[in-house]
Amino acid sequence: MGVQKAIDGVSPSSTSSEQDSLRDSSQSNYSSIVDHNELHRKIKEDLGPTAARRTNWWAILLTFLSGVCFTLSSGLVKGIELINPMELLALRAAIQITAVAPLIAWKLINPFGPPGYRILMMVQGFIGGWLLVALFIAFRRLPLGDATSIIFSSPVFVLIMSFAFLRELCGTFRVVIAITLVTGLVLITRPPFIFNLGDPSMTYDVLGYSAAVLGAFLSAVNIVVMRKCKEVHFSVMVLYLSVGSLVISLSLSFAAEGPWAAGMGGSLWSAPLVEWAYASLVGVTGLLGQVLLVIALNLESAGKVAVTRSLDIVLAFILQICYWSDVPDIMGAVGSVLICMCVIAIGIEEQIAQLFPQQWPCCVYSW
Repeated sequence: MGVQKAIDGVSPSSTSSEQDSLRDSSQSNYSSIVDHNELHRKIKEDLGPTAARRTNWWAILLTFLSGVCFTLSSGLVKGIELINPMELLALRAAIQITAVAPLIAWKLINPFGPPGYRILMMVQGFIGGWLLVALFIAFRRLPLGDATSIIFSSPVFVLIMSFAFLRELCGTFRVVIAITLVTGLVLITRPPFIFNLGDPSMTYDVLGYSAAVLGAFLSAVNIVVMRKCKEVHFSVMVLYLSVGSLVISLSLSFAAEGPWAAGMGGSLWSAPLVEWAYASLVGVTGLLGQVLLVIALNLESAGKVAVTRSLDIVLAFILQICYWSDVPDIMGAVGSVLICMCVIAIGIEEQIAQLFPQQWPCCVYSW
């Protein structure tokens, strides 16, 4: 009986302390679970939904129309042989500045852009200016389909930069895509140190192919920067790009002894009126294409935009065959098809990753 009383006397306090300890532990565990769930929720919000969201078909249509405008603009750049491409670029930049300046004034938009984006936008204007220089030289010196295909190999540079500088995971799928892209690029450019061209009469346009490859690299950087500036009004983006391209093209136009001027047309001021009309269309189509692309990137992901823009390769080859009667050889055609397939595969990478478990060899993202 005494033992029972002792036990009964000790039990309440012991039980109470154990309950308090258990309650404190439970509250701590509950708080940890809540904090963990909250952190997990915030991470998911930052990364975006895991399920594939619905495609914005309006953005896809704008991207396709942008590609049509860019293809027409590049075809005009190649076709206007009497005018130096740097002067064509300067005229295009002037037309674009003239077009967007009234819109900026009417909308009461700060032409310098939001304070947090100004340095990034200056970088975009500088990179975009040199990108257009490279594109204009490549379109003038190379077949239109080949130049467009090389420029659309830019995803391989995106993969390399994201792995090297952003430490993004890279696995078998992306490695295969990169190797296939490089293979397509080599089949189109056919560098002499790989393809020993035995015909001494054949000339290799080093400047043209170098400009196309540089354009592919700068295009990759430009797309990333434009996505970073998606909060900026498209008119300000076009303004920065136009100012950058105007300064760079005018500087190169005055350097008449440069390789970009040799055998690439004369002065714009001495061109006939018809050439002036075509040159003005270069500016108009380039402006429309740039505006539509910026709006599309604000509405849809860069991957889906890149997939839609791969149709530009098909449009460029159609224009090359129909207007210049220049049918590509088998190696160039195969290289273009490989690049087009890789661009589409990169654009639907998320959907492919959701279809297959990550332990499968084709979807390993752990390198």
